[in-house]
Amino acid sequence: MKNIKVIETKDGSKSLYLPDLDEAYHSHHGALQESQHVYIKSGIEYLLDRDHLDSIQIFEMGFGTGLNAFLTAHFARESGLKIFYRTVEKFPITIAEHRSLDYSTLLTSPGYAEDCHAIAEAAWDQKVEINPCFVLEKIEGDFFDSSRADSSFDLIYFDAFGYRAQSELWEEKAFEVCASILRNGGVLVTYAAKGLARRNMIAAGFEVEKIPGAPGKREMMRATKLP
Repeated sequence: MKNIKVIETKDGSKSLYLPDLDEAYHSHHGALQESQHVYIKSGIEYLLDRDHLDSIQIFEMGFGTGLNAFLTAHFARESGLKIFYRTVEKFPITIAEHRSLDYSTLLTSPGYAEDCHAIAEAAWDQKVEINPCFVLEKIEGDFFDSSRADSSFDLIYFDAFGYRAQSELWEEKAFEVCASILRNGGVLVTYAAKGLARRNMIAAGFEVEKIPGAPGKREMMRATKLP
């Protein structure tokens, strides 16, 4: 991707910034703490506490820097939870850009760095076992073309750029696609809390709650697919 810059966020972790869009991949308050709060704590941990599952399928809308996938693979390795993880990205960053973020050094747990490198370097459009508990499928393409509605996911990480940069991904049609690939009772989590997105989620068949956001943000949304 052209004209991309590495920035440091307030928790010491790095992110990427696109000057042409005036958009960063993560909150300036902290990339690591945002990902942990929105997707791990409010997504996986919430779902496991509610449903007591021993395996789950996760769909990530927007692979981005890979941070959400890195932390999820780490969670799988540490907990023993079996995770199948599919993610779609229209504009993948390069291996060099991945390395410039130093995400493999954020945690010191055994296997974490190796998983980060394996995820970043994994071939696109095929399933790859990253560790015994985590299978990855990265899809390069448009969300609307490659969501593969034949699957029934338990959890969606909805991590698109904000409405100003990617308005089409916050419209009702996008959440209808999300609903089509979620099982009944499945959960969608996103850092966003805008009223427009909430209304479009509800129109697409979700029950939506606002919950405390990551540090520096008052609220985020968690949505459950209604039967």
